[in-house]
Amino acid sequence: MSLLLSPHALAHRRAAVQGPLAPLADSLRADLQPLLDRGVEIPTAKALLSREGGRCARHGVALEFDPYSPHEHRCPVDGERFRGERHDRWWVMFYHLWLAERAVHAAALHALRGEPQLAALAAEIIDGYAAQYLRYPNRDNVLGPTRPFFSTYLESIWLLQLCVALDLLEMSGAAGTLGASVRDRLVEPSARLIASYDEGGSNRQVWNDAALIAAGTLLDRPDIVHRAIHGSSGLVAHLSVGLLPDGTWYEGENYHFFAHRGLWYAVTMTEQRGESLPAALAARFQLAFAAPLATALPDFTFPSRRDSQYGISLRQWRFAESCELGLARRDDAQLAGALWELYEHAVVPRRDTGRWRSTAEAERNEPASSLTRADLGWRSLLLARPELPPLAPVPARSALLEGQGIAVLRRDAGATYIALDYGHSGGGHGHADRLNLLLVHGADRWLDDVGTGSYVDPTLHWYRSTIAHNAPLIGGRSQQRVSGVLRAFDERGGVGWVGAEVPLGGIAPGVEVRRSVVAMPDYLVDRVEWWSERPVRFELPLHVDADVALVGAHDPAPRADPPSPSAGGAPAFTGGTGLEDGFSFVHDATVVARAPANATVRLGAHARTIAWAAADDDVEWWRAIGPAAPGAPEHERPFLVARMTGTGGTLTTVWSWRAAIASAVLRDDGALVVHLADGTRHEHAAHDDGWTVTLFAGTARSSVALGGARPAPATRAHDADTVQVEPELVPVAPAPPLAYDLGAAAYRISEESWDEAGRPTARVTFRVEERDLVIGVEVHKTPIVFRAPDAPDPGLDNEHPDIHSDGVQLYLAAPAWKLPAAWLAVPELGGDRVRVRLVDGARADLPLDARWGWCEGGYRVRFAVPLEPLGDCRENPVGVQVVVNDMAPTRERRRGQLVLSGGAGEHIYLRGDRESPAVFRHFLLPRV
Repeated sequence: MSLLLSPHALAHRRAAVQGPLAPLADSLRADLQPLLDRGVEIPTAKALLSREGGRCARHGVALEFDPYSPHEHRCPVDGERFRGERHDRWWVMFYHLWLAERAVHAAALHALRGEPQLAALAAEIIDGYAAQYLRYPNRDNVLGPTRPFFSTYLESIWLLQLCVALDLLEMSGAAGTLGASVRDRLVEPSARLIASYDEGGSNRQVWNDAALIAAGTLLDRPDIVHRAIHGSSGLVAHLSVGLLPDGTWYEGENYHFFAHRGLWYAVTMTEQRGESLPAALAARFQLAFAAPLATALPDFTFPSRRDSQYGISLRQWRFAESCELGLARRDDAQLAGALWELYEHAVVPRRDTGRWRSTAEAERNEPASSLTRADLGWRSLLLARPELPPLAPVPARSALLEGQGIAVLRRDAGATYIALDYGHSGGGHGHADRLNLLLVHGADRWLDDVGTGSYVDPTLHWYRSTIAHNAPLIGGRSQQRVSGVLRAFDERGGVGWVGAEVPLGGIAPGVEVRRSVVAMPDYLVDRVEWWSERPVRFELPLHVDADVALVGAHDPAPRADPPSPSAGGAPAFTGGTGLEDGFSFVHDATVVARAPANATVRLGAHARTIAWAAADDDVEWWRAIGPAAPGAPEHERPFLVARMTGTGGTLTTVWSWRAAIASAVLRDDGALVVHLADGTRHEHAAHDDGWTVTLFAGTARSSVALGGARPAPATRAHDADTVQVEPELVPVAPAPPLAYDLGAAAYRISEESWDEAGRPTARVTFRVEERDLVIGVEVHKTPIVFRAPDAPDPGLDNEHPDIHSDGVQLYLAAPAWKLPAAWLAVPELGGDRVRVRLVDGARADLPLDARWGWCEGGYRVRFAVPLEPLGDCRENPVGVQVVVNDMAPTRERRRGQLVLSGGAGEHIYLRGDRESPAVFRHFLLPRV
């Protein structure tokens, strides 16, 4: 059984390759010539993820990948060359993927054109990897077991390419005896490894499933294929849950493109096997080809929402290929319009498309370029239409993607773009940015979302914070990760609006926030309302570099440091200390205006007023400096923050992108009056179920009533459910302590099972001694590897290097605390001292005494915490988590963890020193 197309379809395809697709075949053949000239070299190195590898430290950008330059790597900004092992082991990750894709190129071209040299090239790559595969160590991985890489999904992409290449060779009769050997030495062991790590609903699991469908088909293992299609995290589940009803992937545009390519493989192979998907899911998959066009920015880039790269253009061959493959399945005016934009609307010059260095299906974006069909990839060679239907532009229109939870209002024939990002939280790649506002006019990004930089750079935590977005936050802390809900959407000619909210308790406990955006032909109105069950500090960041001045005031407030609270002046610009609260990245914050209730302030930039703002209560306007967009020439940029305090309020801002407004005033009755430069006047009034705009022109009067109200949400937002376990009473000395023995059922694994790790165990004890809660941890394992206090930071990722050591992580959460206390503890040789580090974002004022010593077969640590700060825990239990890190001398990263709350079925990947309070064990403490 073949994978992507039948032998009959392959034979029929040869005519198209000799005809209209000949330029594509020729260009793909030209890409292979340098490899044919130089010869194949199978790398023996395993890829490594590190902070340094593959990045220019000066510009914060990824280095270029050149498959023919393994030891010299170029910065795309200034051309500086980088050398060193970390860069080389980053390079080898892409080289493994690149080389596997070259095998598919060669096998496809041979199958269609019959060139023996290309069959030999594909066979050499496949056979070389089969010989080398089991020599790569399955160790020190970042995100799942793998041999050549550091993450399972990368091995899945790589294996998928090699499976397709082998399948094409066998269909064309050029594989000889290669198939049995490759199945035995590569396909079966790699598939077994991939199947051992299920990533649930992640975009990465899409690729794991695609690889398992391919491998299971080649191995004639219907059980593997059935699980990958119909399992709880298989293809059908991804189409049902991950791909939302509006055709978008739940993690945002960046991951939409990545996941949908994987879905294409899985759907195509499933159909080739003769299986039919449910009609509704097949339609949703088809809709997903064009869905990202609905949110494209005026310059035909996609918005950098969530963990997206910044400023990524759709004018790339990979996106053109997606449109082609969608059209190959079904006529679609949106896809044809996108191809017109890519092929016939040449607004950017012709550049190197980068296809020659394409790394299979891994993300490596290239600068925008004009394109032709000859720039497409091997998938188009096999499956695109031989000839396209007539292409025509499709006008850019406003759009509502209710599944994704984003509304786009377009003006000026698409040149002005207004979006409210309110909905789906985005899962693990989501940001704390519900009710985020975007405003783009042509090439000017007024209110932008800059996505995310490197996952291994500390700025990741800034880009994920609320304050890095144009979104509301409470009490200086980033929003809780929840989804917002749509309350209204309506578009009537040149007037439209969207209203959305995060219900009570979503953004912060006891707080509800609503945002309404009204788009007029020449301006927009942004209204943010908030209510709280208690007095809170409300802040709205606006990422625009502008001066702020009170209307009627002669000068704006001076840009000087505000008085400190101790001096009796205004509060300082401080916020939460959580890892992703973002305030640690902000500096030089100054108060630039203080506006009383209903007073208007002007925001000025580029020698003109760009916005007017007023609130129903006092507002303090701040100007601060924070990180700029990833890879931007300027590493930092100013932004504004509007601050209010109390139990509720409304802040209204009017933005004008073409100097159409003379003034804007908020009346005492809450109505907004906008005076236009042409002498006309607009009055805006919000209602419970709509928004009315009354237009005055001389004696003429007309109105527009916007509706489209949605029902209020049936349930309120809430925190994550807590695992309920009956609390136990901690005894008082001299009574024996409460004890828990941790073994196989408590072990979180990496690549090695508990047995393979040498069966480490630990005993955790609890007892009240005098005025302290004493927690004892006795660990039994060998050998023991304590990281020395002066050991250099290996620079592997964003985590503290002490997690890669034998040691203990301790967490406490008292009922009245807003934040848990958390420590990372590593014993130091030569005494009883324990090196204790506070975990970022945890409570920092709780005393902790820690001592350690050797015991038979291992070591023990004694922690003592005073009872008084824990409060009354006789009826309201205290939450506790204890995690014992397990390290081995042959590893760079820890091997596993023994976990008090249980670790069976869990993996250590990406956990760092963070633990969810939802799984803490709970204890009642007696009063002493």
